[in-house]
Amino acid sequence: MLAFISRSVSSVYAMALVAFCLFGSVNRALVACGPVPVPVENLDPNSLYDDKRVTKVEIVMDPMDWDQLRLQRRDFVDSMLDPSRSSFDTFRGEIRINGVAIPDVGIRKKGFLGSVDDDYPSLKIKLDEYVDQSPLGATKRLTLNNNKQDFSQLSQFLAYRLFNRVGVHAPRVGFASVFVNNKHLGVYSLVETVDKPFLSSRYQSSSGDLIEGTLADFSSKSLPRMDYKSGNSTRPSEWRANELVELLQTDELNMDRLKQLVDVDSFYRFWATESLLAFWDGYTANQNNFFVYDDPKTKRLYFMPWGADSLWSTMSGPFGRFGKPPAESVYTNSLLAHKIFKTEEGREQYRQTLTKVLEAHWDVTELKSKIDEVATLLEPHLHARQKGASQAQKEMKRFIENRRQRVEKELTDWPVSVPDKPRRAMYQQAVGTVDGDFSTFWQRIPKGESSTGNLRIVVDEKEIEFRSVAVTSKRFSMGFMTFGAPQESLPPTVEFNGKGTDGQTYVLTISFDNMAFRSLDANNVDKSVRIRGSLTKAGAVARGPMDGNMKWLQGTCELSEASTTSGAPVIGKFNATLSRLVGGFFGG
Repeated sequence: MLAFISRSVSSVYAMALVAFCLFGSVNRALVACGPVPVPVENLDPNSLYDDKRVTKVEIVMDPMDWDQLRLQRRDFVDSMLDPSRSSFDTFRGEIRINGVAIPDVGIRKKGFLGSVDDDYPSLKIKLDEYVDQSPLGATKRLTLNNNKQDFSQLSQFLAYRLFNRVGVHAPRVGFASVFVNNKHLGVYSLVETVDKPFLSSRYQSSSGDLIEGTLADFSSKSLPRMDYKSGNSTRPSEWRANELVELLQTDELNMDRLKQLVDVDSFYRFWATESLLAFWDGYTANQNNFFVYDDPKTKRLYFMPWGADSLWSTMSGPFGRFGKPPAESVYTNSLLAHKIFKTEEGREQYRQTLTKVLEAHWDVTELKSKIDEVATLLEPHLHARQKGASQAQKEMKRFIENRRQRVEKELTDWPVSVPDKPRRAMYQQAVGTVDGDFSTFWQRIPKGESSTGNLRIVVDEKEIEFRSVAVTSKRFSMGFMTFGAPQESLPPTVEFNGKGTDGQTYVLTISFDNMAFRSLDANNVDKSVRIRGSLTKAGAVARGPMDGNMKWLQGTCELSEASTTSGAPVIGKFNATLSRLVGGFFGG
């Protein structure tokens, strides 16, 4: 066996495999043997996005690291208040692409809220995280999406393919059959990463500012929520996008000035394609899932799509805030789209652009044929959880068959009616503080014991006092976000219930990272840990996390005792700031 391995890769790599078998850890094996030469003659980065093949991607890493990686979760409060905040750690491992090994790569979990999964996580692979290596040339990062929200397995592939065909730069998408430590995770979408090599290939320049928009828009309060990805301007105050913010604040949009700031022809195509595909979670419908690149050559802003894993359907999202859109043919929730559509020139140019996209690119026969072709390719590689793909693909075909008629019906009675105002851009507003202490028990209160707690809350400069407070400690749970998740992956919480002097009953929940409870022992000198949570009136709890009156907290807690053993003491004191989310699907 060793002789075969040596002929296939190298004798050094064979030694690494032997060490892995002996020690049970790829990390320890690779460290013991030193850097491993990477045979790269068969690695073609372009082949990763070939829709005629399925790439076999094998990941080998320490099983304990894998468990830690897959069970990490994105905190809901952090996601809402600071969507650009990273929640996932990077681990060392090895990736094999069609049998060709690349050791010493960085691997981390990926996802925002809907796509996060504990058993089949989306993944980011950074090839040069630990070693200066370029086995895929300029491609240094791989993005593997688990298709959790893409039951057809084809949404991203077909959507980005259409964006590129209409002249909007979008990632290429291939398909991978993914294995981790020999366990098959199913078919993943291998999505081209939007980074400097991507920008160089599309814009012939990568030095401009690239920013990502997640639940944010071009207003002075919302712009800082966007995530700097690359370029010279690291702070939001330095982005040229601020000039677009100022322009959109005017009563009447100056189209000549807009054309100096934004490549409007490209934006019309981007906008028309989002609307045509019913991209309910994109920029123009939900102020979400987009990139903006400030091209230094043209000195204009370009929009690019992202997160296209739930398109080709008339569904309107999971939160109940995405009802039937006012129009089939155009989305105008975002500030830029709405402002343009309120001008006569903008409405007419949009109509012409959408008409051209339909005529040139909405080929029902070709689109359905492509679905059948790729579905046949993927079928042998699907995981058991993905066997519903064929039904989802049938629904996708029905959408394609009916979409032209539904859109053209509105184009004949143009312009369609849209809301008088765009949706308010989401932003965070500080509203107060909360501090307190607690002494309770995990999950159950032992016989003869009792729990106690104290709260001091100030909201909008008004103090709320509590005469008595009930305290419990348990795992976090929040509907669709935690349904089916392993209990050990859910964060520990401490929950307060109390009636304030204003006559209202309040529920305060603070959550902890799992490691905060697991690592607490006598040798842990620094017991101050980070906390997040929410404050709401009891009646609002049933309305869920999208209730606009809910307050969100971030702060620190000093734990004295904590454990996830049933009946164990959970004791500590904390202080935090309170914020309100305004705009977006929170309203306000």
